[in-house]
Amino acid sequence: MTQKTINHPSLPVYKMPVPDAKISDGVLRSRRFKDIYFSSEDGLAETQHVFIKGTNLNSLIGCRSQLTIAETGFGTGLNFLAVLDLLEKSGSDCRIDYISFEAYPLDAEVAFEARKPFADIQTQSRQLKHAWPERWACAHHRLFLQDKVHLHLHYGDALASMQALDFKANIWFLDGFSPAKNAALWSEELFFQVARLSSADARLASFSVASIVKKGLQNSGFKIEKKQGFGKKREMLTAVLKSSDVVGKNIIKDKNVVIIGGGIAGASMAAGLRAVGIPHIILEAAPNIAAGASGNPAGLQTPQLMAAPHPSMQMSLSCFSYARALAMQEDVVLDRGVISLNYPEKQGKRQQKMVAQSWPEMLVEAVDATQISNLANLDIQQEGYFQSVGHLISPAKLTQQLLSKSEVICGVTISKLEKCEDMWQVVTDAGDEFLATDIILSVGAGLPQFLEKYKLPSLNLQVTSGQLSFLPENTEFSQLKSSVQFGGYLTPMIDGMQILGASFDLSGSMEITDDAHLHNISLLPQSLQMKMPAVDSLNGRVSQRLASQDRGPLMGDWYDNIHLFSALGSRGLTNAPLLGLMLARKIARRPVGFDRDILRILDPHRFSMRVTRTKSRN
Repeated sequence: MTQKTINHPSLPVYKMPVPDAKISDGVLRSRRFKDIYFSSEDGLAETQHVFIKGTNLNSLIGCRSQLTIAETGFGTGLNFLAVLDLLEKSGSDCRIDYISFEAYPLDAEVAFEARKPFADIQTQSRQLKHAWPERWACAHHRLFLQDKVHLHLHYGDALASMQALDFKANIWFLDGFSPAKNAALWSEELFFQVARLSSADARLASFSVASIVKKGLQNSGFKIEKKQGFGKKREMLTAVLKSSDVVGKNIIKDKNVVIIGGGIAGASMAAGLRAVGIPHIILEAAPNIAAGASGNPAGLQTPQLMAAPHPSMQMSLSCFSYARALAMQEDVVLDRGVISLNYPEKQGKRQQKMVAQSWPEMLVEAVDATQISNLANLDIQQEGYFQSVGHLISPAKLTQQLLSKSEVICGVTISKLEKCEDMWQVVTDAGDEFLATDIILSVGAGLPQFLEKYKLPSLNLQVTSGQLSFLPENTEFSQLKSSVQFGGYLTPMIDGMQILGASFDLSGSMEITDDAHLHNISLLPQSLQMKMPAVDSLNGRVSQRLASQDRGPLMGDWYDNIHLFSALGSRGLTNAPLLGLMLARKIARRPVGFDRDILRILDPHRFSMRVTRTKSRN
């Protein structure tokens, strides 16, 4: 697979630049910036002296239930690992958001090799190597230490990323290459953003005492102080944001959530709420979880790529980065690698434009018909691209495992949903009663009826159904070795079952029909349609879908502590895990990790500035 395409200068570039770094004399050095990543004397000891001790982090971890630490320059991840080590050894239950920015991300193996001299953190170092994100220009999210630490790793220009984000950091590590060699990370504009993104009385530390750093921090509202530097370095810098504001109390202790819906959306919400420490319970109407589309025997995890930049694509890349790592961690991957054909014609034209851009090869690798046939182990006379990182997963298994540590009650019919003072009361037909500060509606296709039944604000939503066709064994397609997308999709044989999907029925019918099987077959290129077995040999499964007006997900506050997490569409398996975590973080008032443009396209209120009720509440 060596076919290459010409990159047009006018088109956007989605591939991160190579950092050009090598280990020399036991220390990782950047050729680009002609500087070292950490002290040649002892990088870990330097981190502990400058950043841990310099911000009094040990004391804060011991007395705070949550902290937000932000950093300029992730580098090898050494500072992050020092924080992990400190938290683990402290025995504290403090939950930490670690927000870092990196424009030149290292390869996981290079960073791991650079950290090998530090024996005290080797366990954590191996964990970070395993979770290390690919070099994709987006925000990557990973959880550590039984979900107590959330790493937000923004790949791209630090200033541009900061300008698009909203969070309040308690601690800042300023750790870019020296101001003389990398002025971009020490600019006046960046210091202004550091101040804007700081909590009251935020603490800051830096190895640099250059005048540009001192002046920039002072002009941004920090009170600076020089302190003893590490090793041969005479001085370092600490600072405190000048403010008399008192940090508010932790609100997480007061939260209690009822999740309505036990599919992949509800399961992702449960996992997200566990990660932020919020008690919750899941109520599912069906007799078992994953009763809808989440119960399909297999489903694709791939990002939504576009020929032009758009917030939904950045969201999808971040979601895919997280979901892919989670699927491997939970051992739910059934098959690796996904082929996308330049078919039908409209999709083909779009993909050809996309292939002309500078994508990481693992996301978009142009392949001709011969290469596709070899990858698929099937004669396919179409060009397209190959995603080596895309994969096929078990939706039901993922849903079950995300719910395994939460309380779930199935077969529930809700008879009453009512606000009682500051709490929502949920009553079931069985007479069970649940009180919650917040309700999350993850009911999928049942959302329109739910909103109407309980006189909640309405939305213009579309319910459709999709039928999968199950091919018998021993057809010409049984030899397929990679999943193929073409407007529909075809999977390899998995446990004696091969899936062709999926129909799109505007009526929302739950009946399995020959017409839907024929529709699925018609999505294939003509040469493959002719090889399909007779319709009467096909079995199937139908589930309903919910779509918003713009086909985007609904994730966010809706009405009086009722939140929507629904309309995930055909990429629910890709988007749900991270979106669920982000909504949980919104409820907990912790840094969400998405920029404002992404949050805007997820907001259920985006369709109108005015929300009307279906009926007035009694």
